[in-house]
Amino acid sequence: MVSARSAGKKTSIGPMLRILDKPAGLTTHTSLSADERQVLAIDPVDSFIGYVSHRTGQALYPVHRLDRGTTGLLLATDTPDEAAEISQLFETREVEKTYLFLTDATPDDVERKNSPRIRVESFIDRHTRSQDSARASNFYSIAPTHENPINAITEFERVSEDSGYTLWKARPLTGRPHQIRLHAESIGIPILGDNEHGGSVFPTLCLHACEIRFSFRGETIEASSTPPRWFSDLKKLNGRSGLRVANWLAGIERRERLDRSLLTFGIEPSHTRRLLHTDGDELRIDHLGEIIQLHWYGDEFDDLDRAAIFDLVETMNWQNWYLQTRPNRGKNPSQAEIILSKTDLASRWPAREGKMLFGFRSDTSMSAGLFLDQRANRRWVVENASGLRVLNLFSYTGGFSVAAATAADREFGVSKIVSVDLSKNFVAWSKENFVLNGLDPEQPRFEFRAMEARDFLKWAKKKGLQFDLVICDPPSFARTENGVFKIEKELEALWKLCSDVTVDGGRILFALNFELLTEAELFSRAEEFARTCGRTVVVSRTPTPDFDFEFPREPRSMKSLFFEFKSVPTYVSY
Repeated sequence: MVSARSAGKKTSIGPMLRILDKPAGLTTHTSLSADERQVLAIDPVDSFIGYVSHRTGQALYPVHRLDRGTTGLLLATDTPDEAAEISQLFETREVEKTYLFLTDATPDDVERKNSPRIRVESFIDRHTRSQDSARASNFYSIAPTHENPINAITEFERVSEDSGYTLWKARPLTGRPHQIRLHAESIGIPILGDNEHGGSVFPTLCLHACEIRFSFRGETIEASSTPPRWFSDLKKLNGRSGLRVANWLAGIERRERLDRSLLTFGIEPSHTRRLLHTDGDELRIDHLGEIIQLHWYGDEFDDLDRAAIFDLVETMNWQNWYLQTRPNRGKNPSQAEIILSKTDLASRWPAREGKMLFGFRSDTSMSAGLFLDQRANRRWVVENASGLRVLNLFSYTGGFSVAAATAADREFGVSKIVSVDLSKNFVAWSKENFVLNGLDPEQPRFEFRAMEARDFLKWAKKKGLQFDLVICDPPSFARTENGVFKIEKELEALWKLCSDVTVDGGRILFALNFELLTEAELFSRAEEFARTCGRTVVVSRTPTPDFDFEFPREPRSMKSLFFEFKSVPTYVSY
């Protein structure tokens, strides 16, 4: 958790000071150049402050910064003046900062090895371009000299040790870049996971900003952040199982820290969200209301795997969960094994996303009932689809349709919401989701079609049907009566069919979950289609996906974009 308090009377800072909990894997500020921000295939939201600002709609100004891999306390304000004022306190050493870190090494000499406290003083600077280009870090630390006097001081205190690991407390009395990491390395206790500064390989950098204390405008401000779970039980890090569980916990915690930061603005985490999404890892985890769903993608699931899963579940204190193995995903789903936390665990249950309710199932399909990585796009539909004629293709269980109907319900007079999916079972499931949200699926404004999406588009064109918003989220591969559907070969033809039923001034929201096609390739093909389709079309980005899935600079499986069809004015000559 993150906590903050002001000693004495109510703080004069008021709501402008934001006590945030930074996760590992995000820079404090954006690292994109102005030119990179203009490239469609690059999401402009790539930093911690940028993401929190994006999700809250609140401009934020960080007071200080933490390295990409460091977790914990980060202060920001709502105005640049206050940020500069508090930042000055950091510059003048008036802020007490405390960090915790783990190492599997011991100090480099006898005196330090036997001392519970160590003070390090050095000169820290940035490498110049003329220096060794093969260096691991941009910064270096050396013994002070007359030419290079002391500019960095850190005090270390040993907290505990067990099973070959030691927990240290670090208090930087100055604020140089990479200071704690460089000083820890210099005395022989490099931080676990710090590849740049000699640390042993570990799933994440084990450095956490846990406490801050300072006085501002006559008030004493104190803030704290709970360290990573594995810091409190060093024995659990031993062996293959320990490292795997620590890796999973690191992935879970980076999402928890984002949720805690958004909560300071009153934005509660979605009841349906991904808890663990590590590219290439065998385990992924979803929070689906009252039930936790674990997906196992490994080729096998042996006793060691089972023990690691139960260790994770115990550490997280999950009560209602099930694990579904997927050894032959897409080839033989019937081989899946399901492990339940309790024999009477519900196989069907509702869970909420925002103000919408959706039905989830563990007994009928490999997917529980909602594509969570589309949450930001559904949120956009809720905010923008009121009064529109909406076509939802490959509609699955009707998530986008419910979002459009929810938007329409805010105002009276929606024209139409048409949901199209080849599966009659999914169409029935969609109707059940409508009922869950107090919507009557039999109303004339709602239409459900169990048919192949391309066949519907051809039929709709013949009938002269037109839509303001076409949502198209096709599968990567499918077998139909018309043959084999492979999205990489069908993209342009599918876009053309969608454009035929989209009005001038309308949009296509196109989404794709196909790992073999990068965002850059998708946008390149989309822009080429826009140039040659015979209409005035602008390709643009959809909202930044929520970070419970991939973080910036991690390849995204789900990619989406808008085609915006512009109305061309007609000029009359006199």
